[in-house]
Amino acid sequence: MRQYIKHWVEHEKIHKGRQASGVERYRRTVEMFLEWLEVNDIPLEPGKVSRSDIDAFMKWLFYQKGNIRNSSRANKLAAVRSFFRFLVYIGIVHEDPTSGIPTPRFSPKLPVKFTTEELRYIFSMPDTNTEMGIRDLAMLMTLYGAGLRVSELCSLRMGDVIDNGGYIRLNIMGKGGKSRTVTLRTNPSKVLRQWLTIRMAQGAGLDDMVFVRLHGGNLEGLSPVAVNNVLKKYALKVGIRSSDAFVHKLRATFATDLYDAGRDRCLYCGHAVEKVDIFEIMHLMGHSDPKTTMRYIAISEKVLKKTAIPDRRWKELLEGRADG
Repeated sequence: MRQYIKHWVEHEKIHKGRQASGVERYRRTVEMFLEWLEVNDIPLEPGKVSRSDIDAFMKWLFYQKGNIRNSSRANKLAAVRSFFRFLVYIGIVHEDPTSGIPTPRFSPKLPVKFTTEELRYIFSMPDTNTEMGIRDLAMLMTLYGAGLRVSELCSLRMGDVIDNGGYIRLNIMGKGGKSRTVTLRTNPSKVLRQWLTIRMAQGAGLDDMVFVRLHGGNLEGLSPVAVNNVLKKYALKVGIRSSDAFVHKLRATFATDLYDAGRDRCLYCGHAVEKVDIFEIMHLMGHSDPKTTMRYIAISEKVLKKTAIPDRRWKELLEGRADG
């Protein structure tokens, strides 16, 4: 079956338009599944794998592999299922052995966000007298200011940046080939512009990565792990535990802060109205389902206040209460 993995990977990228990082995770899972088949003396022939083999693999994940989280096992089943559906698609097998296998149920956890004080401290840490400090601050501000996924930041190219001297706009290619344009305001635009000046002095062209390594003279793009490590480095300096500092937390903070700050004035009566709605945030984050966006909005200050009994109700309940 290994001979079909390359064609399956190409199918996922080219025909389905899936992101390379996601396809790579799927590929690693299928490779692990094939190794498991070999260890258990199951022939690596497409038609020889049965539903009972898939069941046994899922049990092995749970008991021996230590993969007890339902979400993790669900992702691994999705990878194996995608592979066998491809084999059905190209006519190598006539029946998908993963068909009918139940997907482990799981409830996604609510995202977490940085506090205002934490972000203020983190942004104050990079030394902007150095190229690395300017790069790091531009990277962190862009992640928060545009709500990017770490994979989107790592794949950002010089030609994706639109700078007309005011706000900087970024053309982002997100999950599933969905594109969107996001705007950076004055402060992040200023810092990013400083870094872009450095990149151009390094000879970067339109197809070159915006954020690159600065060691060893090899200006190659940063990996998601490297970007996470940059955030963790500055978070540790201000007393935030490494486990509490990760790039996706900046993305969640972007969503909640944008929702909380979304106020404007009605053109007719002049009263304050909410300007940024969930569908706008859904678009800016590159989501395809509003339910996904709602998980982020659920931890915003605006929503959390609505979950509490208002003070006026407590006043009604306690007004006239007998003392003693």
